[in-house]
Amino acid sequence: MTEALAFGPFRLQVARRELLAHGVPVTLGQRAFEILLMLVNRHGQLVTKDELMAEVWPGVVVEENNIQVHISAVRKVLATAGDGERYLLTVAGRGYRFVAPVKRESAAELKTAPAPGSDQSTAVPAAFDAAANNLPQQLTSLIGREADLADITARLGSHRLVTLTGSGGVGKTRLAIEAGRSLLDRYPDGVWLAELAPLNDSQLVTSIIGEVLGVSLSAPSGAIETLASALKNKQLLLIVDNCEHVIAEAARVAEALMRNCPRLSILASSRERLAIAGESVVRVPSLPAPEAAAGTLTAARAGEYAAVRLFVERASALGCGFALTDANAATVGSICQRLDGIPLAIELAVPRLRVLSLEQLARGLDERFRLLTAGSRTALPRQQTLHALIDWSYALLSDAEKTLLGRLSVFFGNAALASITAVVAGAEIPSEQVSDLLLSLVEKSLVHADPAGSEYGLLESTRYYASEKLVDGPRMRRRHAEHFAARLAQATAAWETTPTQQWIACYQPDVDNLRGALEWAFGPDGDAAVGLELVAHSHVLWAELGLILEHRRWVIAALDKVRKGTPSEVTARLLSWQAGDVRELDDPADYDEAVRAAGLYRKLGDGFHEGRVLLRAGTARLLPDSVDEGERLLRKAHALVRPFGTTKTLARCLSALASARLFAGDLSDARSLHRQAIDVYRDLGEGLDERRN
Repeated sequence: MTEALAFGPFRLQVARRELLAHGVPVTLGQRAFEILLMLVNRHGQLVTKDELMAEVWPGVVVEENNIQVHISAVRKVLATAGDGERYLLTVAGRGYRFVAPVKRESAAELKTAPAPGSDQSTAVPAAFDAAANNLPQQLTSLIGREADLADITARLGSHRLVTLTGSGGVGKTRLAIEAGRSLLDRYPDGVWLAELAPLNDSQLVTSIIGEVLGVSLSAPSGAIETLASALKNKQLLLIVDNCEHVIAEAARVAEALMRNCPRLSILASSRERLAIAGESVVRVPSLPAPEAAAGTLTAARAGEYAAVRLFVERASALGCGFALTDANAATVGSICQRLDGIPLAIELAVPRLRVLSLEQLARGLDERFRLLTAGSRTALPRQQTLHALIDWSYALLSDAEKTLLGRLSVFFGNAALASITAVVAGAEIPSEQVSDLLLSLVEKSLVHADPAGSEYGLLESTRYYASEKLVDGPRMRRRHAEHFAARLAQATAAWETTPTQQWIACYQPDVDNLRGALEWAFGPDGDAAVGLELVAHSHVLWAELGLILEHRRWVIAALDKVRKGTPSEVTARLLSWQAGDVRELDDPADYDEAVRAAGLYRKLGDGFHEGRVLLRAGTARLLPDSVDEGERLLRKAHALVRPFGTTKTLARCLSALASARLFAGDLSDARSLHRQAIDVYRDLGEGLDERRN
């Protein structure tokens, strides 16, 4: 049983409730003594202000300055040692940590122990006690991170430096602590957590690590060498948490320790990698969440997603009677998806269920930064609201990076570098700098890149935040919409001669940006003329993706905006959707609008597109009572498109003519035309299973 706690020239007599300095009793008030005892008992660990209040003033509500008064008294007593030792560290906004080495003495030891501070003292740094650690106890379970934990522990088996990177709130700190706890048996000299988040001065990185490990660093000069010397033969795991705001100094210290301490391992967490030799990077992803279109999601299916399981566990713990059911599974899934599966965002959202219904919470996410403010009292200020969380990363950016992040908010989903450059480049961000700035934001975990590194995007929460920082919004949103109108015009032209699967792979990612651009263009602050261009050039994309209902919605909206001053080419293209995509094949309006579009193209001198819509008109007339008229239109279409070479429209025209001849009973001609259509498709690189009939 521990009878006394010895540190420096001091001894805390636990049973007698007495503090001795150099063997002489020191006057210390009861509250101050209780605070000191709690801090010394948990030496090396963070003791929060809430924990101190609960222990020293149980069941009583007291002002925070009461703690400060008694902490001040403790500091004055410790300062009487006159040894220059640092005993107590304040962790800004959170609490305190007792950082001096402590020796626990039993009754038997007290009979023979020399006075603390004498030359015979055998006190050893707490960091090197058997199975020592200062890892905080977690009050909630870790959900959905089994594979990540296994990856981290495996990496630490083969690499001495592992860095966890990822977006703010994704759970890097929690994952690092859990990994450290699972590895306690691997490190005889302990697992130690050094929290860098409270630091405002990067020069204190070495000091914080030294304090955690009980290594006295008397002066900044030579501090790293002193720390490395003390750890040279120690087999321990050092967790260095939240490095991003002091990244250069954290990297310098880590590299020095790795070079000089061969048995030391480091597990770092940061929104960007340390970028030093020997580093193995683990990118911590958001928790999997259901897709946005999961309208028929069941409770059983939703429960397969870790983000939903986290939401359900935290909501059930509120005591509000929450349960996941088939009726509410889609709403829960939608909330988790809109929060990007970020654990902290979910933790902030769930407590709102005390005052909001599930549906109200889902609607409230439109104002997410105002809504999500229910953080833990003991969390760092930047972790108490979603806005503050992203603000922490934003404040570390250069002016150019801030400008780029704001402009990226006009994109929806992912976008290729070429599209991003076309929209965001300008006087503030030269086009040749966009790539480097974008990669810098990826490194800082504010922008995510697809696995191939060909497209980039923002998490929804980051995009919402960045949109608040966008200072030239109207201009950027117009440029975004105009760019995708031009890109889709290019896509429509390329479709004619590009293998379909290759074409879809290239342009399918643009559909979210198309949707966003259309919403802006036809919205109150948009430009309907740009919207008409977007719809006029997007028929093929909607058709290839099978989004018929969505296609119909935008065509109807666009046609409602057509006026006398609308250019004939735009009107013609609006009328040029493919047969069956918006109207049924036997809908008379389909034929009428195709003929009208053909007349507009004829006046414009655009033979290819005249032929294309005549193909649509002819196909609409391949009915028992109008098959002859249908074939006549198809032959005219064929004559118009054939001079333009090998195209999908030519293949479709030949295939339609084959059907016309089949209706006429001319099997031989039908087979010949059908083979010609197949040959064209093959020349275009299309497989037989992909040909259009």
